[in-house]
Amino acid sequence: MDAMLCRRWVTLAITLALGGACETPPPIPQYPRADTVTTGDASTPVPAADPPQLGRLDDRIVGFAFDGGQLELELYRNGNRITQVARNRYMVPLMVSWTIGSFQNVEPTSPTSGVAFLPAASAPQGFGASVILATLDVVDATQRYRRELSFQARFGDPRVEARPYPYGLPYPAGSTFSVLQGFGGAFSHTGSNEFAIDFDCPVATPVLATRPGVVVAANASARGSGTTPDFLDYKKANFVLIRHDDGTIGEYMHLSPSGIQVRPGQQVARGQGLALSGNTGFSSTPHLHFQVMTAADDGQSARSFPFELAVAPQRIERPVQGRRYQAWESPQRHFGSDK
Repeated sequence: MDAMLCRRWVTLAITLALGGACETPPPIPQYPRADTVTTGDASTPVPAADPPQLGRLDDRIVGFAFDGGQLELELYRNGNRITQVARNRYMVPLMVSWTIGSFQNVEPTSPTSGVAFLPAASAPQGFGASVILATLDVVDATQRYRRELSFQARFGDPRVEARPYPYGLPYPAGSTFSVLQGFGGAFSHTGSNEFAIDFDCPVATPVLATRPGVVVAANASARGSGTTPDFLDYKKANFVLIRHDDGTIGEYMHLSPSGIQVRPGQQVARGQGLALSGNTGFSSTPHLHFQVMTAADDGQSARSFPFELAVAPQRIERPVQGRRYQAWESPQRHFGSDK
């Protein structure tokens, strides 16, 4: 089963040795321009970058990359001024917690750590607004410079709030499975995972969408499972993330390798097949993990929302750990404001 999702983030430390007698940099790509974006609390303005005006591109780092997008961190130089830029290429916002340190021949001229809200792209692998994280000045233009950058990223907009919605059971009609671990489960459903549920689905059980939405990210390349810390990495688990019309994200995890049947950017209906269940990532037994979530303000953890299941034609309830639920509805049946 799952460990705390607050630990399922990606950390990347990069050391750059740039400047001085640099080779000819690659062409500077043209990106959409935005005037400002805001941080996750919607109160502090963050400058949006117009990369062609920032100088030459000294370096580009790609991280937090899955099907549907990636996080790009670019370093631009104009004379002695260095600008660190971040850009989101997913169809869902990202929150990024970042730190810059270990300076050599460069001095910061802005805060060296922070949390940034990165707007979504309009399509998978599209271009979200480029956001300035920090600026630095080179001390001696004849020498090379160096700094280290680390970051953590989360899917979602921390400002969204979940609207009431009767979620469907995520497996075919007639199938019956129990909830291995419910809300607040002692094994791993605390913190970012507080309102997650785990169904005891065997490997290769069809996984259905519990609510309509748009697929924004997926991973189908993971193999194997375990309960050691290395399996906490998002890349170790197969998953599908679906953005709902209220901005929340439905997270389906521990899916079978190569069993994902949808693609980023695709609209999915309630009851539509998404994947096959499995036993990948931080897991001690085959099961399906589902939760409704978004990023937290800190860029490191997630906000998990409580939700209700339509467990029978006339009954909607919060899932209960240990209870068995038989799926009953046809894929054509719709509930609430989502169509």
